[in-house]
Amino acid sequence: MRFGQAQKQKFGTKNGSYSIVTRREYVDSQITLTDYEAELVINHFGASNLHVGNVRSDRLTSSKSFKLYPDGRNINLNIVYPKPEKTELRLYISSGAGFKPEGGRVWFMFVLDDELWIGDMSELEWRMESSVLKMDEFDAVYQEGLDESREIKIQNLKKRDIYARDRNIALKSMELSEFKCEFDSSHDLFLSRFSGKPYLEAHHLIPMGVQQEFATSLDIVDNVCCLCPNCHRAVHHAEKNLARDILNTLADNKDVLDRFSLDVNDLYSFYAVEEIQ
Repeated sequence: MRFGQAQKQKFGTKNGSYSIVTRREYVDSQITLTDYEAELVINHFGASNLHVGNVRSDRLTSSKSFKLYPDGRNINLNIVYPKPEKTELRLYISSGAGFKPEGGRVWFMFVLDDELWIGDMSELEWRMESSVLKMDEFDAVYQEGLDESREIKIQNLKKRDIYARDRNIALKSMELSEFKCEFDSSHDLFLSRFSGKPYLEAHHLIPMGVQQEFATSLDIVDNVCCLCPNCHRAVHHAEKNLARDILNTLADNKDVLDRFSLDVNDLYSFYAVEEIQ
């Protein structure tokens, strides 16, 4: 899979790929590079510099240099076209060489400063590291401010909020939702003792954590969704099937992805609930 915006923020480049190591790949000590993985390797080393045949027939050409993530030390791994017709490009993993991730782990490659990096993480660690949601540490301030007086909220935003957000946009979105949860309008909501309205939380569907990747503001009515507290927590923390269900419903309701040239798979990646293949 190609790197998305979340990985760009993590690693400093979108020129990368990631996938799950299968049990068979671990046992056989070899990974067949597919799609963008192969493209990365070919573009970096050059097609004419990749050996055709088994490793033993030309060890020098087969051996390729990588930077090992995260410490940056140099390692060498073998890459060859094992068949004359070049239908497969194969990477050989090796504990002795310094890189042999176990089955079920996420392995990744990326090009940065003309160096090809390689590394691996557990799937849980990868999803946590790739999620842009944790970057928005000021969301709690934002939510509290929506239920405060206008004067208090303006002060909070000026002092603490690193991402520009307009309280009035969230309130407008709540009015348009008729003060109902936009994932499931049947969800019971308690009344806020401050506003006298059903209590909702405002959620930016395309997270504010990726604002720097876009020239125009993400803080627009079409990108602000209104969720009950339970659904808001679920979209951030629930198991991936429920989180996807919420994201799909919100994306269908808001029709905002096209405006920012994104698709639903980009959205899944922002929340680290994509299927890693």
